[in-house]
Amino acid sequence: MAVDLSVTDNPLFIPEQALFEMAARVNKKRGFLFVSKVLGKHIPVHPLKPLLASGLLALEYAERKTGQELKEKNEILNGLLSETESELQAAYQTLQQHPVTLDEAPLVIGFAETATALGHAVYDCIEQASFVHTTREQIRNTEPSITFVEEHSHATDQLCYAEPDMMNNSCPILLVDDEITTGKTALHMIRDIQSKFPRKEYAVLSLLDWRTEEHKKAYAEAERELGVTISTVALLSGRISFKGVPLSESSCNYSPKPQGTAINRTDIDISDFFTSVPYQPETSANVHSYVKETGRFGVKPSERKAVHEACRQAALYIEQYRKGKRTLVLGTGELMYLPMKIASKLGGSVSYHSTTRSPIHPVAKQGYAVQNGYSFMNPEDEAVRHFVYNLPAGAYDEVFFCLEKNVSDEALQPIFDIFKEKEVPHIHIVTLSGKA
Repeated sequence: MAVDLSVTDNPLFIPEQALFEMAARVNKKRGFLFVSKVLGKHIPVHPLKPLLASGLLALEYAERKTGQELKEKNEILNGLLSETESELQAAYQTLQQHPVTLDEAPLVIGFAETATALGHAVYDCIEQASFVHTTREQIRNTEPSITFVEEHSHATDQLCYAEPDMMNNSCPILLVDDEITTGKTALHMIRDIQSKFPRKEYAVLSLLDWRTEEHKKAYAEAERELGVTISTVALLSGRISFKGVPLSESSCNYSPKPQGTAINRTDIDISDFFTSVPYQPETSANVHSYVKETGRFGVKPSERKAVHEACRQAALYIEQYRKGKRTLVLGTGELMYLPMKIASKLGGSVSYHSTTRSPIHPVAKQGYAVQNGYSFMNPEDEAVRHFVYNLPAGAYDEVFFCLEKNVSDEALQPIFDIFKEKEVPHIHIVTLSGKA
């Protein structure tokens, strides 16, 4: 396989290598993946980097929307590109002190699973905005407000359980994704929204935009057909061409070896800091508790500060369990933003990323985005396979593995086996919701 790419627009002059690396994807429909270095999904990052990248997207959108230059953007950009703790912290403080004000308060929608945190952090930067993220969770006796298909994904059905008053209005909608290749996913969603909750204005915000001229014409045609405007904002845009045959399966063994370091386990319940909401998934006979602050069911402007405060208190509580100087905080699937925000409040050397549904072909080769990978059944839904990538041996003194729901010890055993092989002596199982 070979992917040729050329950059056509880079408004902030961000070096390509600062934004992504490439990997082979195990997917017949699309054989490659741009693995983001600022997202906190497949590659471990400083937890402030995804928050700063989201801020730059929000500021770039605001500048184009209002026509006013935002001077703080350069400091935030410098922070994103820095590896210095003080510069990262100063940039994020600046971002928090200068929220964007728009004439009309938008609804920000983040795409599951990869852009749930990206969308939430964009919402954080816009005063009076509301937020919800799409989900692949199907909930019994609950009608989704939006349904659509993500064609190149391994799990194509996307749902949105936004509260009715969030959708039943005419406010602008900002769709946030880590990358758009054809843009069809966003168009599917816009069409579904427009058929139920018509409005005049949409925007699609992404870290990367690889649409061809043909794909851009499809956006212009949708604008004319639906009588709406659809603007796009990306940190980097370009063209890609693919040659070769996509992988239908990986030849790699994603299972951990049985030997390794003995692990000390700690269970940490931080549900007192968050709001548990009981729902019954379609795949389970049991009622589970979700966490309202994730944004799966929506968060409003008035709730933003409370979410930040909950994460701050949770971080203070978690701090007492720290066992070493090199810490990994690992989110699970759609649960990205809250663990990332908590990680950003912890002191010392902290890395953050998340498990994923995406099967990627790992290769231990310099310059390749995915050096190693492990698969396991999702402890929260054992019908769904998850993966975790780029776990260096001996790199961490401890890992905080964050779960939205309570799970069994048996379901966690594959996680213990992975970190046993990676020579992580301490694993903390962090649960965000209470028992249903």
